[in-house]
Amino acid sequence: MSAAPPAAEPVAGSPHERTNSKHVFVTVGASASFKPLIEEVISDAFVAKLESLSFTHLTVQCGPDHEFFQAAVAARPPGGLNITGFAFKNDLFHDMQQAAPYENNEVARHPGLIITHAGSGSILDALDTNSNLIAVPNTSLMDNHQSEIAEEMERQGFLVQGKIGSLIEAIDIAAQQNAKPHWPPAADPNATWPGGLWDVIHSLLPPNQHGGPGAAVQDGLGLHAA
Repeated sequence: MSAAPPAAEPVAGSPHERTNSKHVFVTVGASASFKPLIEEVISDAFVAKLESLSFTHLTVQCGPDHEFFQAAVAARPPGGLNITGFAFKNDLFHDMQQAAPYENNEVARHPGLIITHAGSGSILDALDTNSNLIAVPNTSLMDNHQSEIAEEMERQGFLVQGKIGSLIEAIDIAAQQNAKPHWPPAADPNATWPGGLWDVIHSLLPPNQHGGPGAAVQDGLGLHAA
């Protein structure tokens, strides 16, 4: 009686050995420079923090600072974190979705992290993913209302407001937000801003900067294209 053949070794991508990943996606916006944010997320201390939390990928949308990002990454020593970046894309949905958990027989993508400038559009896009979210106001902008938007959204539990120089601490806070409120929630008539983010945007920005009522419709705190 012949012996049974040895069991085949599992191959990557098979149900026996799945590809595991954990992503951070950073976006600075399309046009304004936000070099301090880029500098911090590719700093030695920040990268070490990500590696200690088993993150495998860091992707940065750099806007006008793409050349700076490329030079800084090229000067870094090799490490376990895959760091890539690009200047601009018309649609960041796919990149943000990489930070959302997903699992099948071939892939196990663990809950990740999105770090965005505190522009309303990027925050709303990020909230459509099931990912931890840190919003960092770009305080160098004129007529800047990003801090007010980030503060209101943090107060309501949807994100953590990060500040340049303390993003490592913000990661720890975001990781503890296991149960975020449902998005979009019902409006709270007793809140400082009863309509949430839409009220903040409407009160702080002129109509030509947020599209006005004809460009979007209110849905709880949400702002969705009409």
